[in-house]
Amino acid sequence: MQKLFKLILVLLILVIAGSGVFAFYTIFFGGKDVAVPGLTGSPVVDAVSLTEKMGLLVRIDKVDSIQPAGVVVSQWPEPGARVKKGKIVILKVSKGGDRQPLPDVRGLEYGQGVTRLQESGFDVGDVVRIHSESRPAGVIVAQSPASPVMVPPGRRVDLLVSLGPPRTGGRVVVPDVLERTEQIARQIIVQSGLKVGTVRYEYTYMTPAGMVMNMEPKPGKTLPPDGAVNLVVATGKKPEEPPKPQAPAPQAEEPVVSGPPPGGIPAPPADPAAPVAQPPREAPAPALSPAQGDKIARVRYQVPPLAQSMQVRIEIVDKNGTRVLLDRPANAGEYISLDAPYEGQSSVTIYLGGEFVWQDRYQ
Repeated sequence: MQKLFKLILVLLILVIAGSGVFAFYTIFFGGKDVAVPGLTGSPVVDAVSLTEKMGLLVRIDKVDSIQPAGVVVSQWPEPGARVKKGKIVILKVSKGGDRQPLPDVRGLEYGQGVTRLQESGFDVGDVVRIHSESRPAGVIVAQSPASPVMVPPGRRVDLLVSLGPPRTGGRVVVPDVLERTEQIARQIIVQSGLKVGTVRYEYTYMTPAGMVMNMEPKPGKTLPPDGAVNLVVATGKKPEEPPKPQAPAPQAEEPVVSGPPPGGIPAPPADPAAPVAQPPREAPAPALSPAQGDKIARVRYQVPPLAQSMQVRIEIVDKNGTRVLLDRPANAGEYISLDAPYEGQSSVTIYLGGEFVWQDRYQ
């Protein structure tokens, strides 16, 4: 019995010693290096199977992504890195689910921005209002999450809204509402603590109809609270011209009857075959050739870093009317270069996703 106990004890010691030697070898020598394979874009099942066959361990972290559920979004270490067998490879795997681009509402009036978010399927979260030197009152300064980004529909978006510049000596800084629609301009002026004075509508083809093209006082001036800001708004309706006075209708002349001269011989009757004298015709005025477009509008525009392509429309307006220079989807960061001939004066307007983003004038 005592010999059996000693034999078991010896075997136990040998097993412990062997385990220690194996652990020492694995830690300090670790066998041969292997190259980490590229797993991004692969199904997680295939990625795990491949890494385990190579003697590597796997840790899976699920993350939000626009990729389908179960697809490897990223990995660590990077593909091609050489590691010891038994090393842990971390895989970021997509949770899947619906994702859609979050619109950028910075620079929009608060009500306009809320409408844009709700139409895109998002909710408004916390709203914080602060004084801002760069944004007029009621305009969105920042948002969280920031755009461009892909997020689940229904996500709450927090907004930082401007109170306008702080008042100096009790006076209000006049906000810049140029190139904004009349409705938005009115809202910004009221939220700044001022009121809208007179609004004059002027016809022009240089500015889109309904947009503020001038204001008085100018932006940056100061007024007492409830001071009036006068606006000049563009309109596409031409003023009616007064009717031209009509020339009086010519009166019919009474026929003159000629008789034979007294005591003379009556004139012979006219020969019907004789040619009738025609009054001399005036030479037609030479036709004026239409003026050629000898001026060139050089349009340069770079699409912002969007989450997906959007429709870009570029229009030019000159004395000959409105022409569409470009109307197609454009990718994020795409650089657009156009040269358009025009006559007289012209304006070029750019719309992104149906919204006005930029306008330039050419003399």
